[in-house]
Amino acid sequence: MQFAVGSFNVTLQIAKFERASEQRTMVMRTHYGVLLVIIGGGLIGMISSAVAEEPPKKVPVTVTADKLDHDRTNDTYTAEGHVRIEQQDIRVEADRIMLNNRTGEAVAEGNVYLRDKGDTVMADRMEMNMNTRAGVITKGQLYKSKENIHLKGDRIERRSESAYHVENAIFTTCDEGEWYLKAREIDVDMDRYATGSGVSFNMAGWPVIYTPYLLFPVKRQSGLLIPMVGFSSTDGFLMKNSVFWAISDYRDMTFYSDYRARTGLGTGVEYRYVNSRDSAGKAYYNYFDTFHEGMNRWEFQFQHREEFAEDLSFRADINLVNDQDYYRVLEKKMELRSRPYIDSNAFYVERWNTASLYLLGQYSTDLTQPNEKTIQKVPELRYTIFGETLGPLLHLRLEGSATNFSMQEGKTVQRADLKPELTAVLSGNALSLTPRIGARATFYDQGATSMEPAERKYTYAGADLNARFSRVYGKDEEAGIGRIRHSIEPMFSYSYIPSIEQGDIPHLDSVDEVNEENVVTLSIINRLTARYKEGATVRTFDLMVFRLSESYDLNQARNKDLVNAQPRHEVKGELAVKTPKLLTVSANANYNTYTNRLSSSAESVSLKGESAQFDMTHQYLREPKTQFLITGIGFKAGKWDLKGQVWRDVETRNFTQKEYTVHYSSQCWGLGLSYINKPGERQYLVMLDLKGLGGVKF
Repeated sequence: MQFAVGSFNVTLQIAKFERASEQRTMVMRTHYGVLLVIIGGGLIGMISSAVAEEPPKKVPVTVTADKLDHDRTNDTYTAEGHVRIEQQDIRVEADRIMLNNRTGEAVAEGNVYLRDKGDTVMADRMEMNMNTRAGVITKGQLYKSKENIHLKGDRIERRSESAYHVENAIFTTCDEGEWYLKAREIDVDMDRYATGSGVSFNMAGWPVIYTPYLLFPVKRQSGLLIPMVGFSSTDGFLMKNSVFWAISDYRDMTFYSDYRARTGLGTGVEYRYVNSRDSAGKAYYNYFDTFHEGMNRWEFQFQHREEFAEDLSFRADINLVNDQDYYRVLEKKMELRSRPYIDSNAFYVERWNTASLYLLGQYSTDLTQPNEKTIQKVPELRYTIFGETLGPLLHLRLEGSATNFSMQEGKTVQRADLKPELTAVLSGNALSLTPRIGARATFYDQGATSMEPAERKYTYAGADLNARFSRVYGKDEEAGIGRIRHSIEPMFSYSYIPSIEQGDIPHLDSVDEVNEENVVTLSIINRLTARYKEGATVRTFDLMVFRLSESYDLNQARNKDLVNAQPRHEVKGELAVKTPKLLTVSANANYNTYTNRLSSSAESVSLKGESAQFDMTHQYLREPKTQFLITGIGFKAGKWDLKGQVWRDVETRNFTQKEYTVHYSSQCWGLGLSYINKPGERQYLVMLDLKGLGGVKF
């Protein structure tokens, strides 16, 4: 039977009930519908504060029970026997549900079960006041599916929409109870944090650690984060503490303490903010007090992005240290310790369809030598036209800049540079010819050795002749790689720059380094382009690209007076191979045809499968002779993850760093062992990860 109660559609299915008049039956059904609507909304509020108000309007409520009684004297309603209430994704079950309409007190007894989408409550008994929404669960448990939180207790009292008090409590994120916190009492605020008294941490049912009091976050919340503890052969005992401050939903700060028994004490602060979707950033400062060197070191970082409009933006990336040895002394990661320099950049960019304007400030810190002579760009204004169409065939390109260079020792130089270029595109019959002609004028407010202004002007020309021959093989498949196009792309290039009188111009960056040029270059590209289908998505990618090129200097070839002329430049080879998921290969090499030896080479191979991973990088340089090899390998077997990485200097036959890691990961916890060995230092780490609480390193 279905009828309307207020704005709800209620369906009652009563298997057995006492005989009564038709009038009483209709009244009873009407009140019963109100009862179950209220109970549904109230019980759901026990599990989530987000469902604390009345259920949505116009949503049917289905009720099933064996028996229904109404006591008019006390104005109480009782449903007994397989009571079941359903509304959309909400379901309530119990052996017996009773409501006192005068006081608003509701009681559900016997096999109480409540489900709201993925969240559930199970209990022997549940009491609730429909007016205050306060309630008590006896011998029950709550499960929050989003956070995978299990909360059990002899008595769970709901004190507000998100706050619970639990007696003889168990808290865990494990479905199988592999680890859990057991406490005499726990107070949980689902929107903030939890506190417990008489708390023991248990693994596999055995108590491991006991504490009389514990505070831990349940959601993003201010407080003391879990510390990191460790040992190093150079730093000795280590302890890093963090305090997190959630200023608002869009701003937070973290305060750091970095204690190293043999080295010093560091303190830091990090501030993060999100003003809007188009405006965000962070700032970080660390100060380290070294015990025995009598020197203090600091680092400052600042990043900010601002999108004023679709074509107007600002970026800042500031990185500063007060000591060039900061990373070498304090950092453990090799990529940071081997940095030769760091840059700070701030720039404003405005873009149009074929042009852009940007204002740049750049400050560089040399980490290999004193920074007094490092040249800084503060600021640079640059305007670029990428390819403005001037006619059916003709295009204009322009690069213009005005730059102020400065050094800490006090010297400053201003430079203006203008480089217009005209290009034409002539194509047909699989051929494309692109001739170009341009001019460049560069002005300085002073010379390299005098205070008199200096300038440099020259014209240049060139052309590119391209061809492309291709053929398609195979056919498209239902999934995976389909058709493959094989292309051969030869190119002939010519570049001419006359002999330039450099005069007394300063050498500040690559703009000032211009050499005479009369060079032809021949190159050929072999390309495999594939169509790949995965589900409904189809994309095209380069499966393999191989480029081979060599240049020939006409000036050297014609200069009979030049001793040991070498007009042939080095042969350059470049290879890139990439499959959709498994393999990535890149390689490049320069080969000297006069010495018949490699001048330099770099190779990288990466294999990534579901259960194994292999990476290798090799680099070689003949002058100055340098060669190193980085090899990494990893295996995943069930819940085990094994990784190793080795850095080796091939020339000296020494290992510069070794790292080995073994990690076991369960549904709700993980345990990792790590060993790091580098010259002069060994480090051992044990990491315990409790999902839902964070990680601890020893």
